[in-house]
Amino acid sequence: MAREQHSLGATGADERGGSTWGAFFIWLAATMTASTIPLGGIMAQMFPHAPFLLVILVASGFFLLVGIVSIPGFVYGLPAMVISERLFGARVNRAIAAANWLSQVGWESVVLVIVTYIVRSLLFPGDTVYPLMATLTALAVSLLANFAVPLLGYRAIVVAQKAGAGVLMVLSIIILFHIPLKDSLVPDSAVMSGATLRSALGALSLGLMGGALSWTMFASDYSRFTRSDASLARVALTPAAGGFLGTFVILLVSVALYQAGGVTFGRDGIAFPRGMFHSEVLYYGFCVFAVLGLLASNFLNAFSSAFSLAVTLRRDLNRRLSTFVDASIGTVVATWILFYAPTFLDVFEVFLSLLIIVAAPWTGVVAVEIVGDLLDKGGLRDPVLWAPGRQGRAVVLALSIAGSAVFSSNPLWVGYGARALGGVDISPLVGLALGALLATGVRLARGASTRAGLERTKADVRPS
Repeated sequence: MAREQHSLGATGADERGGSTWGAFFIWLAATMTASTIPLGGIMAQMFPHAPFLLVILVASGFFLLVGIVSIPGFVYGLPAMVISERLFGARVNRAIAAANWLSQVGWESVVLVIVTYIVRSLLFPGDTVYPLMATLTALAVSLLANFAVPLLGYRAIVVAQKAGAGVLMVLSIIILFHIPLKDSLVPDSAVMSGATLRSALGALSLGLMGGALSWTMFASDYSRFTRSDASLARVALTPAAGGFLGTFVILLVSVALYQAGGVTFGRDGIAFPRGMFHSEVLYYGFCVFAVLGLLASNFLNAFSSAFSLAVTLRRDLNRRLSTFVDASIGTVVATWILFYAPTFLDVFEVFLSLLIIVAAPWTGVVAVEIVGDLLDKGGLRDPVLWAPGRQGRAVVLALSIAGSAVFSSNPLWVGYGARALGGVDISPLVGLALGALLATGVRLARGASTRAGLERTKADVRPS
């Protein structure tokens, strides 16, 4: 098996045959998966009176950031973590890439657990408390499928995931018509009290943890295959539109299913009672395509995580071998979650908190550099010209991570800021805002210093 030659280097012109519409469907398929179901359930459980329709709209709209961060991948043909190295320097970026790889392997483990829960519900319908053998059987089936999927090949999996996402979207919309929607999902009043605002911010933060801000560090991995004659606007807007549509639909149906009892959380993890689906076809169709989509997405997650591992190790990797390594680690972690973790929800919350602690500040800093270049110069600079600002960006990232941690609330720790808000976690919003504001200040100061230096140089050479 040959090594992937573009883990660290740029894609060649002959390999850039993708369309911007292709990017739209990639991001639609990436977001339209059942991994969002526990996220929506936790949102509805923790913040039952939040205005969910508004929250889901705003959370989905943040996919514009994914579109913006995909621009450098298109311009330079490089994966996201290689571009990150140009911005932060090799030493700092190796820590960023390592954290990104670990978070992705963790997400693959969570996805495998969700697959096991859905398979268990299919094999043992009607149960809510499962015997050990039921979980072991579902895990065995899930592992067999998880390790077999990569044998299909990357192209076949991408096609299958796109088709599966389309079917799952249709089934989800049909389910929405069969479920009575609660007032919190479609509120009657636009008036928002302080408590409602706090709940809205908490629910929005959860939506960003498992939504847009969990994807930004992979955005350039796919845009680098887009044809070079595409416009920057289309390069940014098509991933944003695909991610928006997929996230909006699956989050909406996830919250609605939980509120109607179609998804339940218990000591045995997640169960999918058949009664609330109102149709055997809907139930089996939704569950089967949810499993297929999750297995396909796990392979694509491993595809992206290999870029981060390659940057961490400073070498191109054998793609199939790295996928097998991810799947093996994911199997160990998933087994621990299923049989030894206190509850799945605790693990899920901790994972989301650790995932976002770097991703949100990183997104703020990188987005400012991209937008700043586009506004100042009409396009991205040569990455060599990013070098003078690396130290400042690294300091901004560290400060933003520290500030974000203060507003984090999870089973491992509750920051002082989160305590002041009654335990509500708004760390993604704080990390993103801090990263963007501090990066803007550093960029403006650097620009002012450069202009002052040029003025002094002109004055020195001015003839007397």
